[in-house]
Amino acid sequence: MELIINSELFNKCGCGSSEYWFSYKDYTVKNIRDLDTDAKPEDMGQTTYFVSIGLIPFLTISNEEIIRSFVRQKGNNKLDAIFEKIRGEEFIDTFWKYFNAYPELKDGLEEFANTYTHSKIAEWCNENNINYRFE
Repeated sequence: MELIINSELFNKCGCGSSEYWFSYKDYTVKNIRDLDTDAKPEDMGQTTYFVSIGLIPFLTISNEEIIRSFVRQKGNNKLDAIFEKIRGEEFIDTFWKYFNAYPELKDGLEEFANTYTHSKIAEWCNENNINYRFE
């Protein structure tokens, strides 16, 4: 079996959400809201139960993680110093303000995000011994 990595799967690892879990049984990524927990023993936590039935948390990548990597990759010391001090939603808001002021930030963000996500998914699959292919 192989995990098929496509645009739908990309969306499931975005925004830092932890609602998706990978199933070793059928090599799919499932939303925890769709999982049947009726068989879960009362004295067992949800995470322990999911792991016991062959599920592991799927990779999560936040927008902040991608954008921080993008800014670092640009190698602009002034921008690095500005963004290093900022966290969370304030970081994203500040990035978009600087995006319009610094032409180098406009160059290649979407391509970088796709490459970064591809790389992180492949790394995650390798760490978890999951066969995969990009569609």
